[in-house]
Amino acid sequence: MENSNNQYLYEVENNRKSNGSGIIIFLSVLAILLAIAGALLLREMLKARYETQIANLQVKEISDERDIMIGQLDDLDVRYAQLSKEHEDLQQLFEAERRRANQLRAQIQGIGPIGKGDAIPLRQQIEELEEQLAHYEDQIAMLLEENETLSIENAQIRSNLAQAHVYTQELEVEKEKLEEKVNIASLINISNVDVVAFRERRRWDEPTTSARRTDKLSICFNMNRNMIAEPGERNFYIRIIDPNNEVLTHSQEDAMSYDGETIQYSIKETVDFQNVALDVCTEWVQEERFDRGYYSVVVFCGGNEVGYKLFELE
Repeated sequence: MENSNNQYLYEVENNRKSNGSGIIIFLSVLAILLAIAGALLLREMLKARYETQIANLQVKEISDERDIMIGQLDDLDVRYAQLSKEHEDLQQLFEAERRRANQLRAQIQGIGPIGKGDAIPLRQQIEELEEQLAHYEDQIAMLLEENETLSIENAQIRSNLAQAHVYTQELEVEKEKLEEKVNIASLINISNVDVVAFRERRRWDEPTTSARRTDKLSICFNMNRNMIAEPGERNFYIRIIDPNNEVLTHSQEDAMSYDGETIQYSIKETVDFQNVALDVCTEWVQEERFDRGYYSVVVFCGGNEVGYKLFELE
């Protein structure tokens, strides 16, 4: 009986020691796993912090790049404004280039975060604008220097500058990098719009200011010389508006498109323009008697209003 009890106590002791060893082993493995997990978590935290720092640096770099480009465009705007002020005869040219710089600045400010891929073409356009400005400044400096000693050649110098501008426009068309092209130099301009009322006589027409005696209106204007515009036929549309604010017309089909609307015209005159100044005259004849009062004559060409004259028939 005593041997049985001893055997039982021996087995209990062995089981206790075995269970204690198992717990120690389990806790040791758990500690190792926790250490590994902590190390992995620490590594991921350090990696995330590093990536955040890199991203912040990239954002700052991109922001700095945006600020630099906007600063360059601000400088271009100031320099073109100064050129426009100093050279009023070339103000339209410089104001057009100034608008290009302002449009590019608005694009940069409005497209949101700029990636590296976006910054490269924007930077290239700014560099082209700076090169263009430097070209104009060099041309102006050269022209002014020559003008001081060779004033007789001033007209030729201005022609050279205009030709340089035309060449610049051709390059812009080929590259197609800007959405809006500067083409103000090619517009057709007229001057000296004049209207004379005539009374028809057997031998000659007699000028008159009387509405009752007026049989026809003679409308004349000067088509100004323009070496930049493309030669060819130009259609002039003339609207004669009577004192009742009605457009004089022979047919309802005599209509033209202007500013997104269809409007009536009185006379259509086609002129063969070959870059030289021309005197253009046309007539308006109607069977009805002319009303007394003020008349307006408005001249259109190429979708633009180019001339105006107000006159009175008594």
